[in-house]
This record gives sequence, structure tokens and C-alpha cells, in this order.
Amino acid sequence: MMTDPHIKKILDTLNPQQYLAATVRGRDVVATAGAGSGKTKTLVARYTSLLAEGIPPRRIAAITFSIKAAREMRSRVRETLYELQQDATTEEDRQKWLALSAQMDAARISTIHSLCAEILRAHPAESGIDPRFGIVDESLAAALRLQAVEDTLKALVDEESYAPLLTNIPLFDLRPMLKDLLNRRLEADEAINQQADHLTVITQMLKEAMHNPIIKDAISALRGTSLDELTSDAGENLAGMVQNLLTMWDEAERAMDRSDLFGCAAALYQARRSYMKLNIGTKGDTKEIIQELRTNFDLLINPSTGGKEAVDQAPDPKIETLFSELRLLLQNAYVTLCQNYQNLLHARQALDFDDLEQGALQLLHNHAIRQHWQNELDAILVDEFQDTNRRQQGIIEALAGPPGRLFIVGDMRQSIYRFRQADVTVFKQVQDRIRAAGGQVIDLPLTYRTHQPLLLAIDDLLSPVIGTQPDPARDYYVPYSTMKAHRQEPPEGIQPPHIELVIGTAENAETARQKAAQALAVRLLQLKEEGQVQTWDEVALLFRASTGYADYETALEEASIPFVTVAGRGFYDRPEIRDLINILRALADPLDDLAFAGLLRSPAFGLSDSALFLLRQSGLPYWEALQADLSVLNTQDCERAHRTLEIVSQLLPLVDRIPVAELLPKIVNATQYRAILAAADVKDNSQGASTTGGRLWRNLDKLLADALASEELRVRNYLDMIETLNDAGAREGEASAEAQGAVQLMTIHKAKGLEFKVVILAAARREPRSPGELVYLFEELGMAFKLDPPPMLYNLSKHFDKDQNAMEQLRLLYVALTRAEDKLIISAHATQNEEGKLSFRAWGKMLSEGLGLKSEDIHLADGEPFEFRTPSNQPLRVWCLSDAHPVPEIFLPDEVGETLEVSKYIPLYHPIQISDLEPASDEGEEQVDPPSWWSINQDSAQIGKILGTMVHKALERWRFPGETGFEQMLGTVALRAGIVQEDQRSELIQQAILLLERLRAHPLWGQINTSAKRLHEVPYTLQVGGKTDNRIIDLIYQDDEGWKIVEFKTDTIQKPGEKAELMSLYAPQVQRYRRAFKQLMGIDAQASLCFLDDHGRVGLESIW
Repeated sequence: MMTDPHIKKILDTLNPQQYLAATVRGRDVVATAGAGSGKTKTLVARYTSLLAEGIPPRRIAAITFSIKAAREMRSRVRETLYELQQDATTEEDRQKWLALSAQMDAARISTIHSLCAEILRAHPAESGIDPRFGIVDESLAAALRLQAVEDTLKALVDEESYAPLLTNIPLFDLRPMLKDLLNRRLEADEAINQQADHLTVITQMLKEAMHNPIIKDAISALRGTSLDELTSDAGENLAGMVQNLLTMWDEAERAMDRSDLFGCAAALYQARRSYMKLNIGTKGDTKEIIQELRTNFDLLINPSTGGKEAVDQAPDPKIETLFSELRLLLQNAYVTLCQNYQNLLHARQALDFDDLEQGALQLLHNHAIRQHWQNELDAILVDEFQDTNRRQQGIIEALAGPPGRLFIVGDMRQSIYRFRQADVTVFKQVQDRIRAAGGQVIDLPLTYRTHQPLLLAIDDLLSPVIGTQPDPARDYYVPYSTMKAHRQEPPEGIQPPHIELVIGTAENAETARQKAAQALAVRLLQLKEEGQVQTWDEVALLFRASTGYADYETALEEASIPFVTVAGRGFYDRPEIRDLINILRALADPLDDLAFAGLLRSPAFGLSDSALFLLRQSGLPYWEALQADLSVLNTQDCERAHRTLEIVSQLLPLVDRIPVAELLPKIVNATQYRAILAAADVKDNSQGASTTGGRLWRNLDKLLADALASEELRVRNYLDMIETLNDAGAREGEASAEAQGAVQLMTIHKAKGLEFKVVILAAARREPRSPGELVYLFEELGMAFKLDPPPMLYNLSKHFDKDQNAMEQLRLLYVALTRAEDKLIISAHATQNEEGKLSFRAWGKMLSEGLGLKSEDIHLADGEPFEFRTPSNQPLRVWCLSDAHPVPEIFLPDEVGETLEVSKYIPLYHPIQISDLEPASDEGEEQVDPPSWWSINQDSAQIGKILGTMVHKALERWRFPGETGFEQMLGTVALRAGIVQEDQRSELIQQAILLLERLRAHPLWGQINTSAKRLHEVPYTLQVGGKTDNRIIDLIYQDDEGWKIVEFKTDTIQKPGEKAELMSLYAPQVQRYRRAFKQLMGIDAQASLCFLDDHGRVGLESIW
């Protein structure tokens, strides 16, 4: 099909299914791409082949669902075009690929939201939106939504008409209820606009359930059995119960016939509560029928009527009437809430992601606009289509237009973003529509990730757990299907078994969790010693939720295994951060006894519990008690109390008088907090080495940097901001260590799209929280919310939601296990009773039961590993460690942790050595206010780095001394870099002015200033040696001689040999820029290093 031999060469690297997906034309295409099947490679090949056919990049829309994925795809296309250019045998072909490469910056390879923004900006009159709008990120949008909720609640309190709502729904429920509605406002709009009377909905669903053949057949079978036959088969007690059950069923049918919903529901409730018991009677046909009836009753009828659980209450007409009244009030409150939120957005001239989707879809409902965009595009390619929602589906189909232009790729088995409104049923519906319309549905069954023995073992694990047959009643259920492995054997050094189960057991869950984590750490050390793990960054621990991290972090620290937590437990919940935040809270209000007690007990001040008790006896707040008689305290506590009083007295006058960014470092200095963290970092380590890789200091630095970025002056505002971020769920990740050479801990959602040689499914027993939402939104049911007792529609919605979540949890398990390349370890914990019987839950239970593992076998082998064979005869290693056994000690040759590569970047401060700390100055010696942390112990290299940042900012904006606001701009850069002292900032500003004036006097400045094109701080992304290379070029400009690259350096060159040393350091960097420019643009560029302080002059050196 492809006549261009170079394109054919690229397509020939594809397997047959990939080739078909890349080359089919004239019909819509759906490609189902399983884990590791080369999805991106196929997508890039199709995109490139479309370019080869003459379709310009602007006429192809490639839609991804993350900026990172869009950037990667653009880079991969550029790389392919560069290869085609290099392979070109004629100048015409070379120019063709070169021209296409030059157009890639303008290519429509973007997220769905970027494309929506482009559509909105193209039609300002029709949309009524200023095309200069901004887009708020998720964190800011969350904070604005919380503000809108508070504004709305204040308005509701003042409105008498909302009194019933506020009376029947407690404020602590109403607030999160409104928040959830606003978080899902487009879903809420659809549910509310389409909802019918909820009793009508319940009646119809009950009627359908009662007439379901599986229910009717069971009732008919019981009705067709005489009392004598029942008694003979099941015994007198069970026969009597069946008679009562049939009486209740008859009553329910009569009530339904006369449209008496509550009479019907009451009879069904009673039937389930009293007359479907299985603990009476003898085993026989009757009991089997009742068991089957009860199972299907619980699935189809009980969600509406209740009766199964002891806490269930019979449906109450009064509650249903109240629900109808309150639902109308809540809908009105929701309208006010949305208006308040839109007002906050409008004040910022901004839209959120929901606005982008809704606005674009509404525009595309306009025939003329839809036709315009269909004429604008020749092909639509959509990646990760399983993560779309119905609005996004509508946008994509409107853009695609007639058949033959749409290509979607995805995998329903990997749809795990329901909490972001992704709808797994969309993929199936579009796939069925395309197939019915004559389109092509292609499966990519070959995985290049997992080797054959491991893949077979994973099949044995997942097939019984997920199931392999479709369920027509649940379109959101995705059955498991197997893949084929490209790699038939594991790599050298990887030994079977390729799947392991590592279990920790104890009598209580907490101890068992700790044991499981410790056992895993020991097993990782063993694998490292055996050579099955070469470097720690080959290993990843995947969690269902970040709440499972803590025990594993502790176990890895104790084993001296280096690790990196990717978006770990809440940053502000870290002890070293929480203590500082609490000190701020106490300083903001010294009479807040709870905060001040935390201050006193924190490591920064260290008073004992007995000291707090004795201070409390005075009846005064802690702050006032500190200023009173302290003689009741022992000597050590008394000294610490006096120190606390002195420090707090010094800090209190500064609150709200200096920025939080300056106050926090003063707290750190006054309390010697870094020394405290340093001591904690080497705790229990006889070698005196860091046990956390310096993470405590990095987290402190992150807090200080975040405070600087916040620009908050008032402490209370800063604390409110942190609380808002926590409430909004905007997670602050820990400060990352170098990922190289460290085990990675992350959620399964974070790991999607990634692969690791060794994957650990961690905390496999931990169950997802499912307490029930306060409000549910379903298109077919409308809006349902919680009351006490709950209305029927709420119970029904809760059932649907729980079932859909359960199906997604199975898909989440699939994603987790299919990240593994060579080895998979399942880490779980189990509780054991006095007889030693183990109890698993959640995934641990599913997987062990699916394999047929017996808890007795695991318990009997406690402490000793044993092998178990899966159905396909693959070995599985099982090792259980109970609290009856000490954790084995494993020591590797030399040290366990790998030596991390020392960063080439100079740290912002030099570590304070604990031994260097001096006692307080003697009385009479001049007291000097300790400088801010950014200013202490900074050497010339550090100051030079900040100076370079200031100069580069001026060059980026091409601003020079004498221009309005120039010095203010430099001062802001210096402040953000941590120079908070005015005299130090002023000195740096003058140095920057000197360097920039020197450049302006050089001929180079004139060449750049008069150039035809000038681009500053140009980012690029390339795939180099299988890795992504992201860099930024200082300056690219074009004059009559062509394109030129300039890299500016502010290093001071004074001594002989210094320049040669710097050239050897920087020249490879600029050479890399030249190669990248040629690869991306297809043309050569001259390149220069510009030293702004070369013996007091500008030194310009050409780089080849």
C-alpha cells in the first residue's frame, strides 16, 4: 500500500497487527492495545504514514490525555522524520521530510483540553468567551471550588427557604455534598436535567426485576411444589418458611398491580428479611432454589427495598416525600453554587477543564462550526480512548464526521480513571458502532514487555479473579483476555519462580502489615544478593492508594534500601513538616493550647509529657504558664522551658510583620532544626550514615521554597492555604531523591504506562474505602443523596456505584500486575486466629483463592519458603513470616545501598555540621540577628549561580539596564532564589547590570537585536539512546548567514587555564544543542559560547 520505500522501511518494523492498524484507510479503525503491545509505536507509524501520503500536520489531530504523552508523541514523530530525512536518496525526498519536520511545532498533537481551547478561541463570537482566557490548573480550581462552597453555604443560611435543607442535612454533610457536586458539575448537570420522579424510576426498576426470568422461574418452582413435597424435601421448618415467602411475594405482586410502590416494597423487604434463611431445614432441591433466589434477589431487588442487612430499614413513605422536597432545594442550591464558582473564574478571566469540554461540545453542535472543523481536519487519532467520558466522545465524533477519518487506540482492561469521570462503556459502544458501520477492529495481542513464563503465571492469577466471560447485564465489566509474549525466555540471571507471594502474619492487622513490609525488604535484599536485582531502580512497589506507603517506607529505611516515594503520603503530614506548621500555628495564636502543646512537645523544644501536665496545673494557657513560676519543673524541662520562652518571645513580634518565607527560616535557625533533623536522619545507625537519604532536609527545603513561592505575608493566610490544599485533595509530593539507584514507591495510577523489571504489588490485603458517598449521580437515576434513614434511590445508587467500583478494582489489579517485565512479587498480610488459620482480604484473598492456595499450607510452612504450581504448571514461591519469627538479617557485600551519583548542581546551602554549632554568645558580646537560611554559608559558586539566574532571566525577556522596572525584575528573581537581605540583593543587581551592559556594548548584541528571528529559552525533547532528553537552549536567532545558537555563561574567568577548563565543561553541552537542532530542524546552525566575564570582557567562542 505504501509506495515510499523509506516509509515502508518504518512500517516493516511493525508486526502484522500493528502494520494493519497503521495502514488501513477508508474506514474508521479501533485498535485494542494490551499492556506492552507497542501502542505508541503503532500510533506514530500511522501518523507518519499519513504525513507521507501528503496530509499536512495541521490537518491531523492526534489527541492524548496528558501533556507528557503529547510531548512524547511529538518527539517520536520528529525522530522518525529525522530518520526518513537521513535515509533519503534524493534531495527532493530530503527536503520533503525536512519541511514536515519544520512544521511539527504547529502540529495538532495535544491533549483533548488543548484542542478544546483552540476550538473556543477560534469562535469567540459564537461562544461568547474572550479568546484571551486563561486555564486554571487542578489545584487552583479545587481551591476556587472550596471558596464557592463556603460562599454558597453563607447564602443558604441567610435564606429562610433553605431551612428544611439545613435542618435535615447536617452542615458537615452538606459542605462535602456541595463540593462533590461542583467537582462533578457536568455530570451533575446531566443527571439533574434528565432525572424523572424518583418513585417512578424505582417502580419501573422493581417491576422489571420482579419479572426477570431468573426470579420468576425460582418463584414458579417453589409455587409448583406442594406442601407435602416441600416438607419431605426440606423439613417442616423450611417448608413453613417457603409458604410465608410465597405469601409475601403474592402481596408484593398485588401491590405492584395496584401501583402501590410502598406496599410492594414493604412485602419484598419482609420476604428478604425473614423468609430467605438458609440456616434451617435439610439440604435438598428446595434449599438450592432458595439459595439461587436469594442470590438474584440481592442483586436485582434488595438494592431498592433492603432487608438483607440487619441495619436495613423498611422503605418509609415519609422519607421518600422528604427526599423529593429536599432534592428540589439541593438542586436550587447547586445552581447558586455553580454561579458563585463561575463568578470566581470570571474574575480571573479563566476557564477550567470542564468549561473547555462543555464549551467545545456546545460549539460543535452548531452545524456550520462542526462543518468548519471537519473541513479543517483529515484524520483524528485518539490515544488511551478507554479514559474518555461521554462529552469527550461527543467532541471526537463531531470532529471526525463521516467514516474513514477516525482512529482510536486503547484497552478497556486498563480503564482505571472513573474518579476522573472516565467511562469504560464509551470504548465498547464506539467499538461496536464502528464495527457495525463496516470499520476495522484490530487486536494487538503481542506484548513486548513480559516474558512467556511470567505471562503464563499472570494468566493463571488473573483469569479466575477477573473472569473471562462477558456479562450482558453489566456493560462496565471487562473480562480478562490473554496476550502472547514476544520474549519466550527471561533474561539471564532471572531465576524461576517468576511470581512470588510474600506474606506477613500476626494476630492483629497492624502488626501483620509491618511484618509483611519487613519480610518484603528481606526478600529484596536476597534478590539483590542473588543478582536477580542489579540496581535498586529496577524495582517498583505499586500500591492501590498512598495510604499504604508508611509501613513499607519504614521497612526499607530499616533495611538501608534507598527508595523514592512518588507523591507519597501528604507532604504536610510528614512529621518534620507537621511540627514546623504547628509552630507557625502556635505563633499565630499563642493562646491556642492545642497548637502550643504541639510546639512544646515537638523535637524543636522537647518538653516532656510530665512538664506539660505540671504546666497545665496552673490553670493558665501554656503560653502564659511559661511566663509564670517554672520551679515545678525538673532541671532539664526548666531549661527547655526557658529556652522556649526566649525563642517564642523573639519570634512573636515578627508574625505578620515579615513574610512567612522569612519567618520560617528564622524558626529553623532559632531552634537549630536542621541539626535536629540531621540527628533523626542517622538515628539507630551505628555507621553514622543517613538512613533516609537526606529526605528530611529535602522536605524542609521544599517547605521553605513553597513558602517563598506563596508570597504570603500573614501567617493565618498561609495556614489557610495549606488547609485548603489538603481539603481540596491537591497532593503535595515529597521532595524527590535521585530516582537513579533507588526503589520507587508509587500508586498504580502513577505507574500506568510504565514498566519495571521487578514489580511488587504491595499491601495487597488492604481494601479500598467504601463507606458510601454523600451524593450519587447517574444519568438513568438522577441525583441521590444521603438522609437518615436513606431513601430508596440512594440505596439503589449506592449499589450501582459499589458494583462499578468493584469492576474497576479488577482492572486496577490488571494494570498493576502487567507493569512487570521479569519478576512479580505480591506482598500481603493476613491475620491469624488462635488455631493458626489465616484470614486474607481484598486482592490477597482473591489471588490466593483463585490459585487454590490453602491457608493451612501457608501457616504450616511459616518461616520456610515453598513452591506452588499454577494451573499452567508455572512455579510460584510462597514465603510466610509470622510474628513468631524474627525478621532474618541479610547483609550484602560492602553496603546495601548503592552509591547515588553526586548531583552536578551546587546545593543552595552548605550542610550545617552539628559539631560546628556554637553555644550562645556570652553576655556583653554584641548580639547579631541570625541571617536567613538562604544567606548563611553561601560561597562564591552559590552566589554565582544566583547571579547567572538573574542574568538569564533578563536575557530571556531581552531586557537591559535603564528600562522601566528592570531592577525590580532582577530583585524579584534574586528574592525567589533566596536572597532576602536587601544589601545582598542590591550587590547582585549591580553585578548583573555590569554584565548586561558589557554585552550590550559588544557587536554580538547588535547582531541579535537586529536579527530576523530571535527565540529565547527554547525547550526541546529528543529520544537519545532510548531515553528522553529534555533541555533548554538559551538563544537561537537567524540572520543573513543562517541560524545561530548562543549559550551565555556568567562564570568569572581571571586566571590562566580557567577558560580552557570551562570550555571542556560547556562545549559538549553546546555541541549537543547543535546536534539536536539539526535533528529537529534538518539544517545546521552555528553555535557559540558567550562568556560575559572573560577577564572583564565578553569572550565569544565558536563551537563545532
